Amino acid sequence: MKSALNALKRSRIFKDQTKLSFDYVPDELPGREKEMETLGRLFRPVVYERMGQHALIIGPVGSGKTAVVKRFCAILTEAGLENRRIIEDVHINCRTRKSESMVMLSILTHFDPRFPDRGFSIPEMLEILKKRLKKKQIHLIIVLDEADVLLKRSGSDLIYAFTRVQEEDAELLGAISLILISQKKITDLMDRASLSTFKRTNVLDFSRYDKEELMAIIDQRIELAFTTNTVEDGVSEMIASMAEEYGDARFAIELLEKSGMVAEEKGAEMVTPEHARFAKADVKPFVFEETIQQLNVHEQIMLLAAARLLRKSAYCSTGELEEEYQAICETLNRKSLGHTQFWQYMKELDAFGIITAKRSGKGTVGNTTLITIQDVPVSELIDYFERILLH
Repeated sequence: MKSALNALKRSRIFKDQTKLSFDYVPDELPGREKEMETLGRLFRPVVYERMGQHALIIGPVGSGKTAVVKRFCAILTEAGLENRRIIEDVHINCRTRKSESMVMLSILTHFDPRFPDRGFSIPEMLEILKKRLKKKQIHLIIVLDEADVLLKRSGSDLIYAFTRVQEEDAELLGAISLILISQKKITDLMDRASLSTFKRTNVLDFSRYDKEELMAIIDQRIELAFTTNTVEDGVSEMIASMAEEYGDARFAIELLEKSGMVAEEKGAEMVTPEHARFAKADVKPFVFEETIQQLNVHEQIMLLAAARLLRKSAYCSTGELEEEYQAICETLNRKSLGHTQFWQYMKELDAFGIITAKRSGKGTVGNTTLITIQDVPVSELIDYFERILLH
């Protein structure tokens, strides 16, 4: 009891731990000034010329895509108010809202939190959206984060519908802008009609952060989140070096927070480089833990099966994957999925970006789909899933 009460006492090291949350967006975004300026030029017509605009933002995990868009939307809203232009934005994560109906529901509940979650078709919901836009006389920025998940699952019909709203009704001229965010290039997932809206100049490619940029981000969060003089010189550079391999600001911020927690656990007055070393030993890149925890048990078994097959090979076939999956299900005394449902779950894992599926090329007999895992060591996946599934 006393240990829990002691842990709940006000921290001597952390001043405001919320500033280390992945949801927190600071006023300034180190290393992304150029991208903010580019978005400003691109969306200037939204404020001054009553036009809609569209953008596609691509970059790896932790490269600041979502933070930049959220901060930019806030700035754009302020600029609109100064020019008597009401601008609102709705931010939808397609990894959790991954169907067209769920995306539309998120948009409509932005206007009416009590909007029913069933009973309307996509065309009906689009018509309701048009009426809302006309009634409020606003410009709506629709942000589709992790847009590749939606595109792989449902295609680009809804995106096409958004981009054509203003062409079909003169009263809705300039009513909608669309920003798509993705870790991967998604132009090959869009049909030609939808793709025509996104000019080459409308595509922003975010690179990984370098060490200096990561240090600037860490220093900013130290100032915001930690009590003055509680982080030793050298911690910022050490964490930046640890995260440099990934170029991932989220990973760097997670390491920083964990370093502070380790220091508290050890009763230290200051966070030191040694605490950062302890933190590194305990923290995996954010994308690993966040993504796999969303999987259901059959997706977990499928991923374990793929990881086992890929221990000594770059690719495995879907047939091999299904056989290994069924073998693991038998070991667990669990009924395996039928072929159709298995195929659907495999597509879901591909949409999540955990596995990558491709058609076989030259040198392979027949025409099959090959599976690989690119972003996570399969040994870590095997250790993780064997621990939670087989013990």
